[in-house]
Amino acid sequence: MKLGDAIASFATPIARGLGLPCIDPATNQLRPESGCAGRQNALNNFSDAIFDRFWTNNKEKETNKMQFQIVVAVEANNVEEALAKYKTEGNALSVNPRPQPAVRPAQPVSLIPKQPQG
Repeated sequence: MKLGDAIASFATPIARGLGLPCIDPATNQLRPESGCAGRQNALNNFSDAIFDRFWTNNKEKETNKMQFQIVVAVEANNVEEALAKYKTEGNALSVNPRPQPAVRPAQPVSLIPKQPQG
C-alpha cells in the first residue's frame, strides 16, 4: 500500500464526517480534482520514489558497462606483431574487472515549499 493511499484510508472517513468538499457524495471517494486527492497523489509519488531509490534494482546500474584489464602473454618479435597475435595466439594471464566510480544520487526534493525568512 502506498503512503497516500494509507493516509486516505483513515482520513477519508474523517473528511466525510466533517462534510468537507473533497468527498464526492455519489461515490463516497475523494474527488479527483480536490486538494485532498492532489495531496494523496503527491504522497503516492513520494513513496514510489523512496521505494525505487532503496528497494528496486536501478536499471541504469544493470546496463552500465564495466572496464576489464586483461593481461595477455604473446611470443612476438615486436609490438606490432604482438598486437596482431594477441587475440588468436595469446594466453590470458589474468582478467581484472575495474569497477567504475559510483554515481552520486540526485538530491532529494522537498514536497513542502520553503517559507520566506523574515
